[in-house]
Amino acid sequence: MLGGFLAVLLAALFLKVPEKKQKKMIPFMLSYATGTLLAAAIVWLLPHAMEDMDPHKLMLTFLIGILFFFALEKMLIVRHCHNDDCKTHKATASMILIGDSIHNFIDGILIWTSFMISIPVGIWVTFSVIAHEIPQELGDFAILLHSGLSKKKAFLYNMLSNTTTVIGALWAYLFLEKIEYLHSYAIIIAASSFIYIALVDLAPELHKVKTLKTGLIQILLILLGVATILFFVTGHSH
Repeated sequence: MLGGFLAVLLAALFLKVPEKKQKKMIPFMLSYATGTLLAAAIVWLLPHAMEDMDPHKLMLTFLIGILFFFALEKMLIVRHCHNDDCKTHKATASMILIGDSIHNFIDGILIWTSFMISIPVGIWVTFSVIAHEIPQELGDFAILLHSGLSKKKAFLYNMLSNTTTVIGALWAYLFLEKIEYLHSYAIIIAASSFIYIALVDLAPELHKVKTLKTGLIQILLILLGVATILFFVTGHSH
């Protein structure tokens, strides 16, 4: 949760940037967000699920997650849009908040579980979670702004989604020993949401820019997003 709040505070500083500069920066922030979402799902979340789950069940749950978020996005589009020119931005905002809330909930479980192993392990895992949350939350903030939310709403919703970390830790304290098997399923659903958003919603936005220079910058920023998450996950694994 602390990592999310630090990211939100950095996002608040971004709000001080003149609006013209913000509009120029957001497309590049979306590139970075694409990298962080893909890396968080593939390098951080899925390997956690693989530790305690049969591969066939894992991939089936992942497929169900992808189909679920497709259906969710379709319903949100139908609800908010009534013409052929309608954009999917509102659906994207809803999905990123759902996925991020699930992810933060899982982080809360992870933090509590690590403290049950030992206090030093708990402290290290907490700092690792904070580290990987900051770049991801900044990317999410950019997505919310791009989705058409006002600066205040994007800031508020990002803050609210971070409260699920505390809920996750409390849930782990009360129920984890009884229904521990659900933990891996929740991780996979969160991972499927991040991959779906990155590839279905963000990637098409990036392809709208046709120039070679901007395309190369996008690729570099995606790689930077991947490298950022990979750096912190690698540090955590050691």
